[in-house]
Amino acid sequence: MEGLGAVHRHREGRGEGEDGKTYGVPDGTDTRGLWFSKDVFAEAGLPADWQPKTWDEVLDAARTIKRKVPDVIPLNVYTGKPVGEAATMQTFEMLLYGTGDATSDPLYDKSGKKWITAGKGFEDSLSFVETVYREKLGPEVSDALDPNVGTRVRGEWLPQGKLGIALDGSWLPQDWLEGSGHEWPEWSQELGLAAMPTQNGQAPGRVSMSGGWTWAVPAKAANPDLAFEFIKTMQTKANAQKWYIANSGIAVREDVAGDPAYIAAQPGIEFFTDLVASTHYRPAYPAYPKVSTAIQEAMESVTTGDASVVDAARGYDDALRDATDNQVVEK
Repeated sequence: MEGLGAVHRHREGRGEGEDGKTYGVPDGTDTRGLWFSKDVFAEAGLPADWQPKTWDEVLDAARTIKRKVPDVIPLNVYTGKPVGEAATMQTFEMLLYGTGDATSDPLYDKSGKKWITAGKGFEDSLSFVETVYREKLGPEVSDALDPNVGTRVRGEWLPQGKLGIALDGSWLPQDWLEGSGHEWPEWSQELGLAAMPTQNGQAPGRVSMSGGWTWAVPAKAANPDLAFEFIKTMQTKANAQKWYIANSGIAVREDVAGDPAYIAAQPGIEFFTDLVASTHYRPAYPAYPKVSTAIQEAMESVTTGDASVVDAARGYDDALRDATDNQVVEK
């Protein structure tokens, strides 16, 4: 790598900076949706082709599972500081970005370069999380706040039929492939997939969040032209397609996404690739990690019942002002 100017691989899917310039070449992305157990759904009398249209339909399905299949966890949504960004991105932002009209970012006002304080959509998203744990539709709070809960979802609860619905990511099959340690060759027959709906079914009707990775050449690279040629070689159609399939990734090349061999390579790839059309990206600005932590703290406080939704939202606003040097706006 030294002779290539040390090509670096960075977390984040778009490769675009705050100045609008592109700093990296995406090598794949991910999306998020609802995984559900077909066996649990059959026992609960829920449809095998389940596709909820609103948040209420998601909660109603979880309530049905709780009532008819009481020995399983109805619904898992990640929450709180112990699981970090999984709580922010895989739960809260999947909710928050489904509260508006899909044309504006509910976290960051790009035109004004200000962070948006907690409004109705933010409070409604907290209310969803609060409902899951207040009604005992999710795991025990102690399990939900275990840093290893994601491993339990992938390696225990879903494969063993102990979980009805999981709001989670496109990469889960990585854990079920041969040699992974959690082999589950039957997963595609035993699990169903549904898009996460918007709050009230408003357009576009579904929501996803995406991240991913980019390849970038450092500004002080000794041989940037050769480094970029290396990136171009890695991202040819053939190489990119092989990589996406190997790591359960989602194609960022349209020619790969439309290739029948890519679509047929693994169950679920077509479903999660189609979600890219409805996906959103986190605000990739310096303050985001602190903003994310503030979201996790608000989620945790309503999960444990230590704060009401209103108080948790006000606490978020205070933390947001501190994290962004008061660069905030109300909307």
